[in-house]
Amino acid sequence: MESEVNVVTVFRNPGMYKRCIQDNAFLAGCRLVPVDNRQENRPIPACYNAFLEDAPDGWLVFCHEDWEVLEPLLPKLRGLDPERIYGPVGIFVEERPWRDHLLIRGGVRQCAKGGGHPVLVRGVEPEGRVDTLDCQCVMVHSSLIRRYRLRFDNRLAFDMYVEDFCVAAFERAGIESRAMVLDCLHHSSGRISPSFRQALRTVRRKYAGVRKRYATIVGHHNTFGAHSCKPVRKIKKR
Repeated sequence: MESEVNVVTVFRNPGMYKRCIQDNAFLAGCRLVPVDNRQENRPIPACYNAFLEDAPDGWLVFCHEDWEVLEPLLPKLRGLDPERIYGPVGIFVEERPWRDHLLIRGGVRQCAKGGGHPVLVRGVEPEGRVDTLDCQCVMVHSSLIRRYRLRFDNRLAFDMYVEDFCVAAFERAGIESRAMVLDCLHHSSGRISPSFRQALRTVRRKYAGVRKRYATIVGHHNTFGAHSCKPVRKIKKR
């Protein structure tokens, strides 16, 4: 019997949610779990954690209202290792003696909310192990959630909560995250906001004592964890 796939989306723009999630034929066979956040504007991790308290069996897909998958999602999840965490794009810090290397893996199309300024964010490799995934979409099996009681950090209201989720899972239980090949479009050009900077300060304090260095693809030189003051270089796709 195939596992159920639950697509959990916290939204404040119903039009964008309808376009990217509700009316998306590529989500056929998935159960949609919309969380209308227009009135309360609760932190996204708090909304996700409320769902996790009684999460159904199967794959749990946590995605932004402006994240649009462009190929059937259900077949892509079949056969994936339920012992890992997945997403379309992430970053891995390759630690070296003098200068650490930042490797983006996976990829995603990106554009402004209205569809303008399209770009392709493409890593050095189309898939593979990453330290952290981007917040636009993260996929985890309910069996991992239950076994290790994984949760999102409520202190990270609107930024860095998926990066933290990946790092916490690895630090606590050795659970690896992976970028997977998935055609998708993120209707967001992205910017470094004050809330992002505050979230970065939070994870830097939280992981100040860990051995490994971590990073985020959003302003990818913003790293945290061990040796975060060492120079870093982003490895670009040739």
